[in-house]
Amino acid sequence: MKYNGVIQRKFSLLDQHLLQLQKHLAGVEFSKFKEDYALRCMTERALQVMVEIVIDIAERIIASENAGPVPTAAEAIDRLVDLNVLASSQPYVDMVRFRNLIVHQYEEVDPEIIFSIAQNKLDAFRQFRNEIDRS
Repeated sequence: MKYNGVIQRKFSLLDQHLLQLQKHLAGVEFSKFKEDYALRCMTERALQVMVEIVIDIAERIIASENAGPVPTAAEAIDRLVDLNVLASSQPYVDMVRFRNLIVHQYEEVDPEIIFSIAQNKLDAFRQFRNEIDRS
């Protein structure tokens, strides 16, 4: 998809967050992560911002296709599937659910979940970008 400058800037910001997050977590074991308040907060915030970027891009594409609005972020992801921009709503709807958890139930977020996502799920953000580029 040939996307506009706003989407390009959002992808650039996404790339920056991915690189910084990987840099700060390189070689970090869970025991250190769990004890390092600043590292946990930085990781949680970076993940939240990256999901917000995914949501923003989805909503911009929907608007550019005159296919909206949609009432929720999860429905924005589903709409991109309907528009054949994304092959599947997974893992992106899971991203939105995670974002909702850290925004609305922030006092209950398990550091192990944050660490696991940061260590094992960052490729989903790259996959999102690649799917948008291919559409």
